[in-house]
Amino acid sequence: MKITDAHVHYSPQAGPEFLTAFLDRTGTDCAVIQAVSHSRCISLVPGALMMKDQNPGRFYVFGSPDLSGYYLYPDRIGEHQAEYCSLLLAAGCDGVKLLEGKPQMRKTVPVPDFDLPCWEPFWSYAENEAVPILWHVNDPETNWCSDPSPWLKRQGWWYDETFINNEVQYAQVFRVLERHPNLKIVFAHFLFFSAQLDRLDNLMSRYPNVMVDLTPGIEMYEHFSENYDRAEAFFGKYHDRIAYGTDIGGRCVLTNEGEPFNEKENLLRPQIVQRFLTMKGEETVSADGEFLHDRAPFLMRGLGLSGTRLEEIMNGNIRTFIGGDPKPADAEEALMLCACLREKLAEMASRDESFHPDASEIDRAERYFSRKVYGE
Repeated sequence: MKITDAHVHYSPQAGPEFLTAFLDRTGTDCAVIQAVSHSRCISLVPGALMMKDQNPGRFYVFGSPDLSGYYLYPDRIGEHQAEYCSLLLAAGCDGVKLLEGKPQMRKTVPVPDFDLPCWEPFWSYAENEAVPILWHVNDPETNWCSDPSPWLKRQGWWYDETFINNEVQYAQVFRVLERHPNLKIVFAHFLFFSAQLDRLDNLMSRYPNVMVDLTPGIEMYEHFSENYDRAEAFFGKYHDRIAYGTDIGGRCVLTNEGEPFNEKENLLRPQIVQRFLTMKGEETVSADGEFLHDRAPFLMRGLGLSGTRLEEIMNGNIRTFIGGDPKPADAEEALMLCACLREKLAEMASRDESFHPDASEIDRAERYFSRKVYGE
């Protein structure tokens, strides 16, 4: 059975050669690379496209919206992001990754509320063009708790009243779906509704182009196990709209871009997800001080899937959602994207003297794609 991981991260710490070799170790045939925003590079798409070109057919790339646009063009952000998205797709991206729903990013970057009129041109563009989107919305509801763990505080994932409230943000997202019911969206991490499967069921029954991925949060598997009969029924109903994902790769959200690649965590994530899907019976999952942080041990109950339904989740669903095999990178368009990003770095630097641009990803990709277009 082939494995396509719908949620893998590219970063400078986990570059093309390293990440490709690591996917070999985990038995992953194909991966959807999420090239998220970066506070100094602005975009990691150039490096991800280079990796795609070096490994034909193995990588999809989902590029993030233009980070600089939130500072430079806030009043016309939807129009700007639609134009930028067209550049990403022309260069070889297969879809768009929205990390903008992570509360940490909403606090760090001036992202307008998603249901404001300024966003409408982007949602209309994405709906009309059937652009595949993987959207991270909120975090586990316990991250808004009054007594956070030391691990949550260290990660910057404990959310007090200075962060956007999770229900406020859900309401924004649901209004976007009401206005644009044909958007093609995979909500990462089961939309953090693993403890609210009736609510998620209602959402997915209303919007047939909505999917979810199984990327941990480990709390997801604790919730599934605690409410096993409901989880089993949910997977039976939506077996063709759930995608395998792990979140392996480089950690590269805005506040921990220097965090090194964690081999132990990256090996554990696929094991947990695959064990849940294929195991019959139950086994104890214990904390490891890292990915599982300081949770108490719990009994994980497996679904015992096999055959067609397992193949759909592990491989077929995400490929059907995207619309086929990975499309090739376009070297000339990739160079145009690099030039665009170089201009944005200069704009951001002239706007804010505290901004320290990093063009290393652009430089490397430009050298690579220039050789393809112009030769040695």
